[in-house]
Amino acid sequence: MNPIWDIKVWIILGIILGFVLGFDHPDAPTMLIITLMIQMTLALQGLKFDFSDIGSNKRPMLVCLLLCFGLNTGITLLTGLLFIQETALWYGWIMLSAVPCAISVMTMTFYMKGDMKLGMLGFSLIYIVALVLTPALTHVLMGEAASWVKILEYVVLFVVVPVVIDIPLNRVTIPPRVKILVMNAVILVMVFISVGFRRDYIIDNPDIAVLLLAANIFRIFVPSLILLFLLKKMNYDRDKGVVYIAISAWRNSGLATTLCIIMFSTTYPDALLPAVMSLLVENLWFVIMQGSFDKLWPKAAADEE
Repeated sequence: MNPIWDIKVWIILGIILGFVLGFDHPDAPTMLIITLMIQMTLALQGLKFDFSDIGSNKRPMLVCLLLCFGLNTGITLLTGLLFIQETALWYGWIMLSAVPCAISVMTMTFYMKGDMKLGMLGFSLIYIVALVLTPALTHVLMGEAASWVKILEYVVLFVVVPVVIDIPLNRVTIPPRVKILVMNAVILVMVFISVGFRRDYIIDNPDIAVLLLAANIFRIFVPSLILLFLLKKMNYDRDKGVVYIAISAWRNSGLATTLCIIMFSTTYPDALLPAVMSLLVENLWFVIMQGSFDKLWPKAAADEE
């Protein structure tokens, strides 16, 4: 594959540039929000479903919701308890646990030849619920330390604007290669800003950085691999399994990073570190899964015909 089309190359380049150049810019939150909205808009562009599809996918949609805000949120909070003595880091873990899954689950579903319709339906349900659950979780677990109203505003902004933009955009045919190239560039920028914003702290405090990295590796890799082998053992539908595994591992770390910068840049500036490390590990996880998923769970011969 030509490196320009390979998402792995762009992710790795974003990480390298973040550490080499850094990005301590006051407009970083705004830039992150813009990149997230562009990513959301492009990922949703061209994806359609009929309301009749909901009836036949009610149970799988509910499974998606439970995996996101049950399994994934629960494991993230439990992992964060290891850092509860450090208020800034604990708040960062709470924010990470409260945000929904990333739009990147749709990217993974596409790459892994999963059920795109279920991915779209499950993702839509998760974000509808997130409008209530994300502000509620942060308010219950952090109290007045974070404004649930402002969190709600940004979650709505992140969801509504791309959906509105996609209404006229869906009438336009975007060449696949153009779409892939723009999405790759957007992911590179998101990774670069997230890593670069706290590069100096990560370099100056390698012990904490390593602990956060290890915690996120455990949080993401172990549950997703266990779920993969359980679903495979139960002879579950592979296409749906791809969606479930993606949702069980991938939080919207970019949104969590942005919210931490907005909420805590002056009071608890290190709160974004769990989300930054999560972003690194999630992208590493995607790179590895992209290359090994078909070996871990091959498509049935009948499905490939």
